This record gives sequence, structure tokens and C-alpha cells, in this order.
Amino acid sequence: MSARAQPLPAGGPAAGAPAARAATARALAARGWRRLPRRALAWVAALAASLAVESALLFAALQAVPGDAATTLLGQNATPAELAATRHRLGLDEPAPVRYLRWIEGAVHGDLGASFQSGRPVAAVLAQPLLNSLVLAAAAFAAGAVLAVTSGLVTGLRPGSRTDTALSTASVAVLSTPVLVWASGACVVFAGLLGWLPAVSLPPFGGTPLARPVVLVLPAGTLALFGGAWAGRLIRAAVADAARLPHVEAARLAGLPRRRVLVRHLLPSALAPCAQALASMAALLVGGTAVVEQTFGYPGLGQLLVASVHDHDTPLTEGAALVVVALVTLGFAAADFSGLLADPRRGRRS
Repeated sequence: MSARAQPLPAGGPAAGAPAARAATARALAARGWRRLPRRALAWVAALAASLAVESALLFAALQAVPGDAATTLLGQNATPAELAATRHRLGLDEPAPVRYLRWIEGAVHGDLGASFQSGRPVAAVLAQPLLNSLVLAAAAFAAGAVLAVTSGLVTGLRPGSRTDTALSTASVAVLSTPVLVWASGACVVFAGLLGWLPAVSLPPFGGTPLARPVVLVLPAGTLALFGGAWAGRLIRAAVADAARLPHVEAARLAGLPRRRVLVRHLLPSALAPCAQALASMAALLVGGTAVVEQTFGYPGLGQLLVASVHDHDTPLTEGAALVVVALVTLGFAAADFSGLLADPRRGRRS
């Protein structure tokens, strides 16, 4: 006896194809969701390893810089006895490995030490500059996201067109030019020649940048220009790739309205890589604020980091760099998870 044949779906084999594809998609999505805890543990391990390597390399690099905090505090006219007493008070007379291990032990327990310059706890010194940098990065991200999504959609939907060529050329020009050049040019034009905006982006004394939003325009605009050009290139590629997918082509050939093809078929396919591009842009903006903050005199974490290196303030330098590395790593982790949340099936393929 032959095995009983399974009944065909109503409407023939073709009618069962969409149901089979839907079942496969649900199975892949379930596997993607189950990978979330494993992916989270991997990123926690990556963050811990990044912080450990960064702190060790930075500490070693700081030891190679000529001079020390005692000389910076007391000046060149200090006597050898005064320098020796100050080095003993700051613990600089101990071997470098001992100082590093002592700092690591405190950092693990949440104590980043005290600043050599002010004597205040490093965490307290970092609080306001960190808030200022986060405000700057958020403003730059908002403007950069609008620029990236707009340019990415316009160029990705019409690859090879004159608009695509013009915007792609402009993006390459922006990315090929150092941020310092754009920041200096914006300062000269909008602050010097036109006088529309302040050349120095100082918030009100004792306040936040939100109390005087005009100070954010030049630094945030410079970061948004660079970040938007970078993320826009990624979004363009994602949209162009999605437009060539078989189901998008089939919807277009079936005569569906252009808007429906875009909203129902193309954009959902490009959502995951676009979300990853924007999240990655956020991480780059946080990590790239130092040059812009120095150029415009903005009192953020990047400017504090540069000043602490100049002052040989090792605990403050280590603490500031640790925060920057943590934020950048968390930003790229958010990019990874945003892509997975937008399309859980990507977890299986990655």
C-alpha cells in the first residue's frame, strides 16, 4: 500500500507557497529572538575587554609623556624637595604597575580616584562635561539622522541619476575632509563673516547648553554634516539593495502603486540596515566630539580629556577615556541590537 498522499492546499500548490514562506519567516524570527541573550553576553564581554585594553594602553602611553603632574602643579621653578613631596602625596613615586593596579581595583568598585589638579573625585569632575557632550551628541544625531535618511532615500531610490551622482559626490567630499576643516570653516563663515552665531560655544555659567541653544548650532551642525554623510551612504546602499529584491521587483511588475511598493515592500526590507547605520552614527558622534569641542571651546568630555592629558592628570584622563570608550562600545552594541530587533531573522544569518 502506498502512503496516503497529503491533501494539497486549497487553490493548488501555488496557494501554499505564501503560507510556507510565512512559516519559515516565523521560525527564523524565533531563532533570532533566542539568540538575544547570547548576543548580549558577547557584547558585555566585548565591553569589559575594550575597557581593560584601553585603560592599560592609555596608562602606558601617559607614562611615556615627558613631565608629570607634580611639575605641572608646581611649575618649572619648584625645588626638588617640593617636587618630591608632591610626587609622594600623589603616589607618583610608586612603580607604574603598582599605580595602575591600584587604580583598576578602585575602578572595578566604582572609584575612579581623585583629580591631580583639583583634588575632586573624578566622577564629580566628569558629570557636567559628560552631560554637555551628551546634549551635543543628541542634537547632532537628530540633525544628522534627518540628513542621512533624506539623502539615503533620495539617492537609493534613483541610483545612477543626476541627484544620486551629485549627493554621492558631496558625501564623499564631506567624508574626505577632516572635521577640523569643516569646523574651522563654519566658524569663519557663520561667526566671523556673517556674525550670525557665536564663535565660542560656551553655555551660561552654572547652566546647561539647553539654556542657550544657540551655542549648539555650530558644533552640532558640524558633527551632523559629517555623521549624516557617513550614515547616508550606508542607507543609500541598503535602499538600493532592497529595491533589487525579488519580492520588491514582483510588486513593481504587478502594477502596485509606487507608494505602496515603497511602504509595504521596500522600506521594511531596508529597515534593519538603516537602523544599524543610524545607531552606528550615534556611536561615532559620541566618539568624535573632541575635535569639535576644542575648535568651538565647548566644555564637553572631549575638551576635558585633551586638557587632562596636557596637565598629566592621569586619573582624570583614565576616567574620561573610560567613559568615551564605554559610550562608543554601547553605541555599536545598540547598532547590533537595533538591526536584530528590526529583523530578528538577521540573528540567524549573522
